[in-house]
Amino acid sequence: MLKRYLIREILSNFLVALFVVLFLLFLTRIMDFGPELFQKGGTFSDLISFSGYLLFFLLPFALPLAALTGTLLAFMRLAHDQEILAFSALGVSPRKLLIPVTYFSLVIFLIILVLNLVFLPVAKRHMRDTLFGVFKRRLEKGLPEKTPVDWFPGLLLYAHKVKKGFRFKDFYLFEESGNQKVGFVYAEKGELRIKRGEIELRLEKGEGHFLSKDLSEAENFYFGTYIYRIPMERLIKKREFKRGELDLGALLKKARDPKLPLRKRRKYLAEFYQRLFYPFSALILPLLGLPLGARLRASGRGLALAAGLLLYLLYYLLFSFGTTLAEGGKLPPFLALAWPNLFFLGLALFLFRDFEKREGR
Repeated sequence: MLKRYLIREILSNFLVALFVVLFLLFLTRIMDFGPELFQKGGTFSDLISFSGYLLFFLLPFALPLAALTGTLLAFMRLAHDQEILAFSALGVSPRKLLIPVTYFSLVIFLIILVLNLVFLPVAKRHMRDTLFGVFKRRLEKGLPEKTPVDWFPGLLLYAHKVKKGFRFKDFYLFEESGNQKVGFVYAEKGELRIKRGEIELRLEKGEGHFLSKDLSEAENFYFGTYIYRIPMERLIKKREFKRGELDLGALLKKARDPKLPLRKRRKYLAEFYQRLFYPFSALILPLLGLPLGARLRASGRGLALAAGLLLYLLYYLLFSFGTTLAEGGKLPPFLALAWPNLFFLGLALFLFRDFEKREGR
């Protein structure tokens, strides 16, 4: 009966906190992406699709904060209404109060673990794919004026003046062809044509300058007419996933790839351990809610939200610092990403022990 009562109290406050936190995070991010989406020609349907994946992306960040805040709110209310004192008088030890908190934290931990390992990479891929699809439709209507177009791997297109989307002046094409060459093409004017999924740029009166990656060879040319073709479908398939879009197996494979520079391998390995260790925030942070909530003895949600936000920001800063140490090779990634959890676990145990002493148990 006691476990059910406490879990119901925590859960009701958790759901309110989750709604508030998720709404604020969503509002912040959609204000960044929304204008960009519509600027590239997106529709309301694109915004709805993008928003759904964005919510999946934000959930792992919102859940630990909401779990901590919900636990804080529950025990602040219980302490304020003297219910914790009544439990103590009835012989209920602080450790019995901790059991439902642990059950609740474990459930949130498992949810975030599944999100991190399964849904988060998929959500990030679909967010990029949605933006790419919007861009592709926009490009089929012609080049935007004075706007860099960088959606193709290794290519950047820029037109200073555009007439009706397909004729342009002062055009630049910057190219980085894998490990082969880098350089640019400039044309005084030109025309864009879409042919069966292929983009054809017909450039006039210009020049091109390219260097090999090792700077051993240079290529310079001048032209009256120059045709540059971009096979759109091939380039879409060639799009390389970013670290956040890879699953655990792919991350580990990249981290062990001897062809990659050590700096990049460290980043892939750091991402691998981030996925594994971050969910522990939801398992550990709510444990702070019991002793802190009992100590604060207030009923205002604003105080709980502020305290929860402060603790979560401290955790996130330490976790980000651990990521920096791992990526820079200062500490092994396992240790660098594990120590913020160990620190907060130690803090939770210390505060709970102090709570036990004050309760005389």
